Amino acid sequence: MKARKGKGIGFIVNNKGFTLIEMAIVLIIIGIIIGAVVKGKDLVRSAEQKRLYSKFLNSWDMAYNTYYDRTGWILLDVNNSDNGATAGGRDGKCSGTGGGVDDSTNLVSQLERVGLKAPSKGPTGSECVRQYTDSTGERHEFTISFLNVDAAPNHFNYIEIDSIPIELGITWDRIIDGEMDGDTGDFLYWPAGGKTDWPDVTVTNSGRAVLKVSF
Repeated sequence: MKARKGKGIGFIVNNKGFTLIEMAIVLIIIGIIIGAVVKGKDLVRSAEQKRLYSKFLNSWDMAYNTYYDRTGWILLDVNNSDNGATAGGRDGKCSGTGGGVDDSTNLVSQLERVGLKAPSKGPTGSECVRQYTDSTGERHEFTISFLNVDAAPNHFNYIEIDSIPIELGITWDRIIDGEMDGDTGDFLYWPAGGKTDWPDVTVTNSGRAVLKVSF
């Protein structure tokens, strides 16, 4: 650069800006950072989906089957008063009431009376309720119940997951059945009209799913 002299003081004027290569490098670095952040959120969400399956749904499935193996009775829907409930006070609703009976409390008591434990209450304060934040940032609260289908051509007991986030249900379907196919296998998407394929999460973000149980 040429030095301009003025009043005996020499100074240099530098008009150099960013080159195209430098700008491209900066944009690439920004893209990498954004990609890493998005990928990190996806990994965290995937880990949460698997944790909820392991600590919540699978834990209840194991408790259900272990209770049957130990007693020969169906959890919560058995026709007995082993937990202080009347025989007619069972509807299988874990967090609701059946015949005026608090089924959530009775469910835990029923397990404890034979030496079994329910999954922990977790942040929701209930053994049967969990929360999940989906990829759009929406917080969902979903609940399990123990019910049955006794109408042709379907006859089976199941764990109902009500208001389950669809993206969580798809992941659980993949874990349980090996693929996301809502109308086949043991884990099913089952809205009011009957079992069907999983909906588009951009159209329907929550629904009802069922997990068939062995007994």
